[in-house]
Amino acid sequence: MDLKKYFLYWLGGMLGVVVLFIVFGTKVKKIDLKSINFYSTESAELYFKNIRSFSYEREENEEARFILYRIKTREKDTLVPTINFMLVSNWLQDENYIIAEPWPNELLNLGIMWQSKDSSGVIELNNKDVESNYIFAATFYEQLAAESKFYYLNDDGVKQELIFSEDQRKSLNKTLKDYFKLVGKIR
Repeated sequence: MDLKKYFLYWLGGMLGVVVLFIVFGTKVKKIDLKSINFYSTESAELYFKNIRSFSYEREENEEARFILYRIKTREKDTLVPTINFMLVSNWLQDENYIIAEPWPNELLNLGIMWQSKDSSGVIELNNKDVESNYIFAATFYEQLAAESKFYYLNDDGVKQELIFSEDQRKSLNKTLKDYFKLVGKIR
């Protein structure tokens, strides 16, 4: 008799935890686009360089004095339309940028459409400057975390789904999360 009572208490507690997780645990933190900044704290820089940078291919652009980081697990197949992101360290200015790298390059000209359970929209990269890339990356990150589906228009103007494998989604999420941690927008 006591065993049944303990089991029911345990089951009720587990259901309560699940309900709390559903209500509070799955919300996607929005990136504040009103205060865009490219600076990072010294501790965020150290964390990235000492812990996270090993997951990235590092390339030095000596002419521009930038260090470029591309996650090793990114999609590299040039036959598949995709988007990757490159992190750029401008160490002379103590700034960090994120740059969208679509394949093919024309993929972003008309924008990427997204659709979630409740809504839909278009993410456009009108300019190729660092601020536009930042806004594009923040919106893409929010929609990726919300498990939205992504679409693009092919050369014939037909809507095509931009299909990401589970590994690609994880890779994109890691890159975007690393960047927004680096510039202090998420923890």
